[in-house]
Amino acid sequence: MPASIRALLFLNIGVFLVDRFTNGAFLFEWLSLKSWLVTGEFQVWRLFTYMFVHDYQGIMHILFNMLMLWMFGVPVAREMGENGFLRLYLLSGVFAGLCSLLFYGATGNGAVVVGASGAVYALLIAFARFFPEQQLLMFFLFPVPVRYAVMIFIGISVVLINSGDGVAHIAHLGGALFAWVYLNWFWAPSRGGFLAQWKQRRNRNRWEKAMRDGENLRNAMDEIDPILRKVGEHGLDSLTRSERKRLDEVSAMKKKLHGTELPVNDYYKNR
Repeated sequence: MPASIRALLFLNIGVFLVDRFTNGAFLFEWLSLKSWLVTGEFQVWRLFTYMFVHDYQGIMHILFNMLMLWMFGVPVAREMGENGFLRLYLLSGVFAGLCSLLFYGATGNGAVVVGASGAVYALLIAFARFFPEQQLLMFFLFPVPVRYAVMIFIGISVVLINSGDGVAHIAHLGGALFAWVYLNWFWAPSRGGFLAQWKQRRNRNRWEKAMRDGENLRNAMDEIDPILRKVGEHGLDSLTRSERKRLDEVSAMKKKLHGTELPVNDYYKNR
């Protein structure tokens, strides 16, 4: 098991045990996401710490999240590398918390948000990207390709946003949305994300422009060969105004292409 996942498991379980034995008097109160404390008292750390806190009055909440973290986190971490995995997990968790903050603040809902579910949904999206045909035992009853299972989970969260069932469905959707955007736009240039394609297109355009400029310069150099011979035989003063202008233009072209200054007086020497 990757060290990052072991650390996350120990951290989540450790916080849960402390809350269990203290009846949530300390860590739960300090770390859970309470929108009125974030907006009213600027306790912004709660947008990060809430994902390590779970419902201490039961065991199913943390058991389900830690099982999902292990099931999907291990293959995703191996695919992305531990640093990439941690960035996805933590950033998606923060974004899920921010979505919850905005949603519950706008609706006047005083819900307290805890749990790693937003980050776990991000792992589910990543797993579906890397292993779309992997079979997932849906509701522990029947196998479904994970890419379809993800659609079902997302649909359920959308339907139940305002159900009042005590589940932060908006956090699930926020984590899933962040993962989709992150994986398709910003992660792993070699994987062909949007940002990678843009960079590749930009580099290709630069290379093609450099090739065109080089070809134009070679043609221009051939064109001014007679002018350069005239300079070599009779000096710069022998040039007409149009010949001098053309020599200056080609000198500027070469300077732009090579990034070096080339005095006109020495131009023909560098031919």
